[in-house]
Amino acid sequence: MYNIFQKYGDIVEVVIPAKRDKGGRRFGFARFENVYDVRRFEYELDGIIIGRDKISVNISRFQRSERHLDHNKEEMFNKDYGEKRDGQYNGKNGAHNHAASNRGEPRSYAHAVKKNTQGINNARPINQGLRRVSYQAESVDLKKLKGAFVGIVDKPGMSYNIQEQFHRQGYFGIKITPLGANMVLMEEQEEGELQALLLEAKSWLDQWFSQVKPWEPELVDNERLLWVRVYGIPAHAWHVNFFDLICKPYGTFINADDGTTKKNTMDVARLLMRRKGQRVVDDSFEAIVN
Repeated sequence: MYNIFQKYGDIVEVVIPAKRDKGGRRFGFARFENVYDVRRFEYELDGIIIGRDKISVNISRFQRSERHLDHNKEEMFNKDYGEKRDGQYNGKNGAHNHAASNRGEPRSYAHAVKKNTQGINNARPINQGLRRVSYQAESVDLKKLKGAFVGIVDKPGMSYNIQEQFHRQGYFGIKITPLGANMVLMEEQEEGELQALLLEAKSWLDQWFSQVKPWEPELVDNERLLWVRVYGIPAHAWHVNFFDLICKPYGTFINADDGTTKKNTMDVARLLMRRKGQRVVDDSFEAIVN
């Protein structure tokens, strides 16, 4: 679990007790650092699928009293309301109130981790939205890509079969690397091969590509292929037309895996779809059949 969570954030530790809950399910705790948007991070982790199982992730809620080193102030009595509160005083002669101990305010595990680390490094997020990193590309990699071209395929999904078509035509000196469903990176083994190909075989290239242009750092394919698991499909709706219907709100249905097509098991359908963007597909919906 530590290795899986490591891909999503700054994981510190994972604890999985041996005991199970009343339903016989295993549960555990994961502690992260630098969590700025807790709700969004919870949603992202809740979409993780391991094998055929989906894990459920929730914010761990608990209450902790804010203790002082002075034990005489640990428990104070509110003279106005006759209530005893930990580390909190709202008497007539003054006010002593910890914001984190406000009555009714939810406390989460991620909130506690953030609070404990703020006193150490006083780190504040620059942006509350998408996480950003900065990287300086190696000069060797930039030099290698300087003579490369990017081809935009005529039909989405063709990028994964282009290399085979080049070999059939006898162009073994051109390396084709898919960048996604719509783009491929074209690299030459010897200098001048790509330029010669663009001049001599333009009509042949037009069969596969809508555009071929020199590589630029900004060229990134924003469309991707992904496998999704769909649970709860009725047996009488187990059909390719139904698969296409339920994939439409999220992208374009491509095909199903061999086990789904042959109906080896019908508890879960594994569907391949094409989708724009990087958002995780994790949704529940109601389907009306007949």
